Amino acid sequence: MTADISLYALRAAVLLVAGLGMASYVTYLSPRPVEYATAQRDHSENRMVKKVTTQIGESFTRFSTVSETPETFGDVSWPCFRGVRRDNLAEAEAGLETNWGAEGPKVLWRKPLGEGYSGAIIVGGRVYVLDYLEEESSDSLRCFHLVTGEEIWRRSYRNPIRRNHGKSRTVPAFADGVVVTLGPSAHVMAVDAVSGDLLWTCDLVEKYGCEVPQWYAGQCPLIDEGRVILAIGGKEVLMAALDLKTGETVWEVPNTSGFQMSHASILPTVLAERKQYVCPAIGGISACDVDGKLLWQCTQWKPAVWAPTPVPIGGDRLFLTAGYGAGGAILSVTSQNGRMEAKIDQEWKPTQGPASEQQTPLVIGETLFAIQPKDAGRRRGELTASPLDRIPEITASSGREARFGLGPYLYVDGAFWIVDDDGVLSVFRFENQQFVELARHKILPGVDSWGPIAFAGGRMILRDSTSMVCLDLRRE
Repeated sequence: MTADISLYALRAAVLLVAGLGMASYVTYLSPRPVEYATAQRDHSENRMVKKVTTQIGESFTRFSTVSETPETFGDVSWPCFRGVRRDNLAEAEAGLETNWGAEGPKVLWRKPLGEGYSGAIIVGGRVYVLDYLEEESSDSLRCFHLVTGEEIWRRSYRNPIRRNHGKSRTVPAFADGVVVTLGPSAHVMAVDAVSGDLLWTCDLVEKYGCEVPQWYAGQCPLIDEGRVILAIGGKEVLMAALDLKTGETVWEVPNTSGFQMSHASILPTVLAERKQYVCPAIGGISACDVDGKLLWQCTQWKPAVWAPTPVPIGGDRLFLTAGYGAGGAILSVTSQNGRMEAKIDQEWKPTQGPASEQQTPLVIGETLFAIQPKDAGRRRGELTASPLDRIPEITASSGREARFGLGPYLYVDGAFWIVDDDGVLSVFRFENQQFVELARHKILPGVDSWGPIAFAGGRMILRDSTSMVCLDLRRE
């Protein structure tokens, strides 16, 4: 009897151990639960890499014998983030083709890229994108031929960083023969647009003591009046203007309120009859004039994460929006006796009005268009319309069958061209308070197709997390 009990106990123990082993095996094979990033926690504080001395722009490689004189496409170009007027409204010389058929729009070329979301610019028949070269752990400004996709040259520098929702982020800027980039670790580089020769560099962390935002630097450099205007958010300096040709400091705005660099880009605009540079930062929003004099600051609305650029909506007002529950707000600027003031007139949650998490909304005529963030309730991911004089009221949306996630969109040839998270390009017209679909086709193979769109001369540049494509949308 004792032997039988002992044998039974032994068998039970074996089965228990086997069961625990199998449970561990199943646990090991089972997918880990999805963990979404939040404004406060992305585990980035645990992601450490070996510190190296970065020599910005140190490496140059020429791949092509393309003439030093770039191909001419007249005045059509996409020289910076959100285009010539920085409003994401593109010019089209003629109607674009939307009757694609089963094969989709004409593809000129495709290129693999390092993981990220950096968008391209188009200038003089060339395409420029600040890529991340995985094998070399380097930021790299790459120059391609617009029509053939042939890589002409690249200018790179070592910058070992961990994956943190991708690596590359920003769109270069071009003016007067110079291309300027701002990398994920806040390295600024200026090169000759044709030859790729290095002109000057600036490490914003080293020079100003600023802090690189969570998920890396995301602001796109602004070039205006021969100067590169940057949001610094450093210990002493809020904004700075550097000479486009030399990189020498032209002016600096003191950071008296201790604002920090956000992911949003500086907006050049006119408010209260005065040209100014509006700087959305972590801690608040402010503006200076073209000579670097601080004009106003407002700390009433300060989201934890800020990516979309403020949008002028007339009447000396700005539409502000951010993700992670921040929603939207309207800021108004007034001037009295030479003194400017700014205040928040309205604010709302993403379920109550227009908002955006990542892309900057558009103003077309008297209407604001935005793709709602994931926390916008029943309208999440939908393209919405709000009359400027009735914000935050939403009067129309694309509906549940047309959700687009965090992808980019622009307006050209009387229609919205939208890329969703999975690389599907959709074209919609807005007629009689309704969004009407004209075309839809999956263009990109990957996921997280978030890089801003570039458009010039009938060609459109799109990207997902690991590739870039050039479409020819001109009608035959």
